Amino acid sequence: MGHQELIRGLMAAMIAVLFFNCQNNKRASNSESVKIIAKEKLQYALRNSTGWEKVHAAEYILNLDHSNNVYDTFLKEEEQNRNKPYYRIGIWRVLNQAAVTTTEKNKWLDSISKVYVENTSLDRIHAAESLAKLKVSPSTISIGITDSILKASHDPLWAYTYWGTAYDSEKDMREVKNKFVDIIIDSNEQTQIKRIALYALYKMRNIDVHNWDLLISRALDETRNSPLNTNLLLCTLANIPRDSLGSSRVRECREKLESKINSLNSDELPPTLAVYEYIATEEDLPFLRFYMDKGDDLNNREIIMAAANAILSID
Repeated sequence: MGHQELIRGLMAAMIAVLFFNCQNNKRASNSESVKIIAKEKLQYALRNSTGWEKVHAAEYILNLDHSNNVYDTFLKEEEQNRNKPYYRIGIWRVLNQAAVTTTEKNKWLDSISKVYVENTSLDRIHAAESLAKLKVSPSTISIGITDSILKASHDPLWAYTYWGTAYDSEKDMREVKNKFVDIIIDSNEQTQIKRIALYALYKMRNIDVHNWDLLISRALDETRNSPLNTNLLLCTLANIPRDSLGSSRVRECREKLESKINSLNSDELPPTLAVYEYIATEEDLPFLRFYMDKGDDLNNREIIMAAANAILSID
């Protein structure tokens, strides 16, 4: 190669490197600016929402370690709503997660526990669900009451209570996950119980490869109009083993989910978008930003929050 050709080759290589770095910096800059907007969207929702939307905004913020004003905000909510069934459980759950000291955490956990052990409480099921979400076994609250629920018929209280017992030990965690997969795949349980089982597996995550293989096979075989179709796709995608992220079956799952999104109503869309917390990459930014940038209509608030949280979860 002649001297001039060598210089031209070096110049071309330098230009290519500069272009590549410029594009990377541009993408990084765009990503950071979008993330700033996403944080503002969640903070706006925390300030301006009421009821369960406010709870969901707070939990998104807490899970992202942006907790700043959540505890004080919900102390005020608790003062005004401590006797309001259902919503009070969400308030106490947020306060337990936002509290700094063990004493404070136990105070709000005790409030939820008192509702769980009282069989006349209107929001007892919500209490059992929140204990599971907080990774607290109901057996640590009352062994007798928990055993009596687990020996009773399979209803939502049974399902949420059983989910909570996964936090008794590693052995119990494996048994609960296996039982829920059995319920989903092989049992004649009612659809409501199967949905709770799928939701529990979605929240617990880290199911073993064998169980995940059963779930993804079922998800891909399930008909579009099945009442479990969306739940199966969400649970499967939330539990993808790291070595299967790029597999053809995972791509097919994503495609099936994305093909449904435009037909979902405003209640179904937020939990569907929420799964992108676990699967989103920078390639999903335009899609997620479309939903995050929806107008500030009350029907859009949960949608905006789910999209914003997914954007902030992108590594």
